[in-house]
Formats: sequence, structure tokens, C-alpha cells
Amino acid sequence: MIDKLWAIGFTPLDFVALVLFGAVWFGYERLLHLIGRRYRTINFTMRLVRRHWMEAMVRREVRIGDAALLGHVMNSTAFFASTTVLVAAAMVGALASLDTMQPAIEGLDFTAKTSRALFELKVLLPLIVFVGGFFRFTWSLRQFNYAIALIGATPAPGDTQGSDGIAMADQTAEVMTSAAEAFNGGIRSYYFALACLFWFGGPLAFIVATLAMVWTLLRRQISSPAAVAIRVEARKLTKY
Repeated sequence: MIDKLWAIGFTPLDFVALVLFGAVWFGYERLLHLIGRRYRTINFTMRLVRRHWMEAMVRREVRIGDAALLGHVMNSTAFFASTTVLVAAAMVGALASLDTMQPAIEGLDFTAKTSRALFELKVLLPLIVFVGGFFRFTWSLRQFNYAIALIGATPAPGDTQGSDGIAMADQTAEVMTSAAEAFNGGIRSYYFALACLFWFGGPLAFIVATLAMVWTLLRRQISSPAAVAIRVEARKLTKY
């Protein structure tokens, strides 16, 4: 396998860049879970906010507003899922025009000239990322549907029949959090696909772009104004 990569012009630096990208792509979400509690990331605090939301929902007689809010999120998820399909389809179309595409891209001053096989790999990588993002979006949409069903099945205040309302609220919040994490994964596919495009400028540019994307995502999760504001309000609501 390695010999075949060297044969198409794959350099050791290309290998390092691809391994780094794979580690970031597959490991970012796990890293975010590990540092979430310590740094109070947006994902961590929003999990607490959703639980508080669902516990407040249990105490309401009318839950149309809760379902409507969730419906708005589902519309956004469906929009991104359909958009991702269009982007992936456009990239599949680009594969059919590589004969004209490669000279045009490699004719730019900031791009690196490579073999045809390596160029195909550079086009395929963002396509694979977008396909992965599409699956994340569709899974997110399905889970939001499940959350709406759980909201509809939650017992009314004072209802002693069926399952305990607060316990059901916690489970509903968990489903919503899982759906939101899948949605976030789909959004990240756009960031990672953008980093992939820098590979046309060479492996060093690919490495720098990958690290820059990780830094941007982590900064937004930990120290952005939105993260600080959510952290403050989550502390008031949940006293964590």
C-alpha cells in the first residue's frame, strides 16, 4: 500500500498531513468531550441547558412552543442536509472533468503540481468528508424527530399515569443532545472539507489549514463571546 502511494508521487509530508487530518477528523469530537467539563465548552453547557429546558417543559400544560422551537432546528438541519447533497453532487461532477480541472488548478501560482492519481485523491478527500457530513445531518434529523415524539408522550403536570415526567425529560434532553452533536458534526464537515482544499497548495499548506481549523473550532467552543454568554446563563440555570 505504501509503495503504491510513493509511486503516485505521495511524499512523506503528504502522509503526515493525511494522518494528521484523519486524526483530527475522527478525534475532534472525542477531544471535545474530554475537555468539555474542564473548560465548559459550548457543547457541555448546552447539554445542561437542554436538560433544564426539558425539565421546564414537563411543568408546562401546553408544549406547542417547545415543539415549534424544535421544528425550527429541524428545518435548519434539513436545509444543510440538502445543501450537502448538492455540494457532493457537484464534486462528483468535478471528477468527470479532471482533464480540464487539473491544468486549471495547477496553473495557479500557489498550487503544487502532482500526478493524476494524487490529484484524484485530493478531489476525493473533501467529497468523502461531505458524504460523512450528509450522514451526520440525516441522523441528526431523525433524532430530532424522536425527541418531538418524546415531548408529545411526556405526561402532563400532575399526571400519575405512565413514566415519571422528570426522568423522561432527562432522556429527552439526551436524545436532543445526541441530535445536536450529530448536527455539529455535519457542520464541521464544511470546515474540514475547506481544510482539504488547501492540499492543492501542498502538504504543508494542508497541515497548517487543518491545525488552523481545529484552533478556530476550539476557540469558538471555549472563549468566544457566545461561549462566555452561554456559560454564564447555564450557571444561573443549573448551578453547575
